Amino acid sequence: MSAKQRRKSIPAQPAAAKPKTVSANPRPKREGPARTNTFAPGFWHQHWLPSLLLITLSFGLYWLSMSFRYVLDDQMVIWQNQYVLKGFGGLRDIFAFDSFMGYFKEQKFLLEGGRYRPLSLATFAIEHELFGPEKPGISHAINILLYGFTGVLLYRILLGLFPIAEGGRWYFSAAFLGALIFVAHPLHSECVANIKGRDELLALLGSLGALYATLKYFDTLKQGWLWGAGLMLLLGLLAKENAVTFLIVIPLTVWFFAKVPAGRSAAGAIPLLAAFLIFFILRYQAMGYVLNHGKSVTDLMNNPFLDMNFGEKYATIFLTLGWYVKLLFAPYPLTHDYYPYQVPKVNWADWRALLSLAFYLGMGVWSILNLKKRKIAAYAFVFWVATLSIVSNLFISIGTFMNERFIYMPSVAFCLLAGWFLARQLPAWLKEGADRPYILGGALALIITGAFGWITVKRVPDWKDALSLNTSALRNSPNSARSHTFYAIALYENVFLKSKDQAEKVRLLDTMEYHLNEAIKIYPNYGSAWVMIPAMAGARFDMDRQMDKLFNTFDATLDKIPNNANFRSYLDQYMKYLATRGGNPNKIAAFCYRNGYERFYLKMKDYPSAIQILEYALLLQTEDERVLKALTEVYQAAGNQAKAAEMKARADAASRTGYSNSPDYQ
Repeated sequence: MSAKQRRKSIPAQPAAAKPKTVSANPRPKREGPARTNTFAPGFWHQHWLPSLLLITLSFGLYWLSMSFRYVLDDQMVIWQNQYVLKGFGGLRDIFAFDSFMGYFKEQKFLLEGGRYRPLSLATFAIEHELFGPEKPGISHAINILLYGFTGVLLYRILLGLFPIAEGGRWYFSAAFLGALIFVAHPLHSECVANIKGRDELLALLGSLGALYATLKYFDTLKQGWLWGAGLMLLLGLLAKENAVTFLIVIPLTVWFFAKVPAGRSAAGAIPLLAAFLIFFILRYQAMGYVLNHGKSVTDLMNNPFLDMNFGEKYATIFLTLGWYVKLLFAPYPLTHDYYPYQVPKVNWADWRALLSLAFYLGMGVWSILNLKKRKIAAYAFVFWVATLSIVSNLFISIGTFMNERFIYMPSVAFCLLAGWFLARQLPAWLKEGADRPYILGGALALIITGAFGWITVKRVPDWKDALSLNTSALRNSPNSARSHTFYAIALYENVFLKSKDQAEKVRLLDTMEYHLNEAIKIYPNYGSAWVMIPAMAGARFDMDRQMDKLFNTFDATLDKIPNNANFRSYLDQYMKYLATRGGNPNKIAAFCYRNGYERFYLKMKDYPSAIQILEYALLLQTEDERVLKALTEVYQAAGNQAKAAEMKARADAASRTGYSNSPDYQ
């Protein structure tokens, strides 16, 4: 940078001010960092070693994930997403529709804000085109590489905000220690080890890229950096909506660290606002609404505050906000499952909610009072709150109580603060100039990094497959209806169906039934659990042939989820299976009459369902008079007179045989 440019970008000192001499101490004495003109060329030449170490650490922590399969939402965004599977041919649709459209094949209103995150899906489509289907190892490797690049970019930014003083060592710098803690932090394991977490990786990478480019603009006054910042933020927004919070973070950082006047800082934000406007238009065209689709979400697993009053909702929200802070410092145990009711429903009598509220209010007031004093902790707290706000449930429902991946972006504030504390504040407290502060800060950084790295290494294998992930979730989220249910599903699909040992299958059935019963104790109307319960009953019937138990379970399931598509599909298949296996015709006819006629026809006026279930009784090639009369009535009500006449004729013929006088009808 030329001296002329430097003078333009940095406010001049008063004429009377004496030039400061360079201290023999390599660490700055003041809390605030130097100005951003340390964004000088030659970064890679001077800092290739720390950059290489950060990328190497990323691969060292996560290399095992390259042997893992797809888990969780990978199904919806990768291997069963028809747009992704088209490769390059699906890119237009990926950017034109809701991110789940390629999976559901229709717009679903599962979550209040919807999901428009095309960038990560586009990268999956490109991978599919270049490498072919079913290549999760490549996707995992790309996630690790993106994570390593994010660590390097964070180091580059922090190096500008907290420059290394003359004679200082990069490995004791705030920049390196902050980036080191970031890369090692176990809270990031879900974003890296789960392929779907790429939306988080790309969102932060784009947001930090926009921050870096903006700081470079104010350092060099080259317009290209300013518009580059807009492009990077747009990419971050297309990855995930929470990049919008950097519309606050970037001007705050410029004002706080570079001390750029408010007017110039606002002018520098114009490309960022343009990026947001472009994203807003694209999102609206794809989704058809801004933030809320206006349809009520009645599934507790997508709206966890469904059964709470106003006080309980916000007390529970502040409980989770407090848990986030705890997880920053003590990231253990880790789980991907914070569904009802692993996070308990609380009110304002709960001390944890009150403590969290007091913390946020107290730190909020303190930060406002100390921002002008350039207190690093004040900046970090505002950064934390700004980036956390969009996933906090305070303003828009995110579909769950909390998730560790939600604080991937906010955790940058913690890592920045940790690096500054270990490299700057701690040495200042212990009298600058001595060797001990260096040793103590470095030792603490190694201990923290080692502990975080160990937890990360222990956590990564949980993401190997559905069974290992759900086993971990059950261990660490025992109060979640979802963890019990999905553990049972994983056992059923990955162990039970493959087993040939009858004794083992009986033990597995006992285990699965236990966990499904636990799930409905927690959430009595949980559809996913109720879908699995009849599958367990079917497997049990194959062993004990007790049809009464089987139909009692089917009755109970129809009470809870009569129109669930997954259960109805299973019921259809199983009733046909019973017909081919010679099931008791009296019991089958009784079940069909009870549910087809009495439930779906008389109570629910659902003619198609009534007809479907009543006709199961006819699969046995047995003419049941009572079922045929019921079908006659239902077909008449449905307006199908031809079928009604056919059923009446068959009923009349059946009456002459005397069938359907079985006690099973009583």
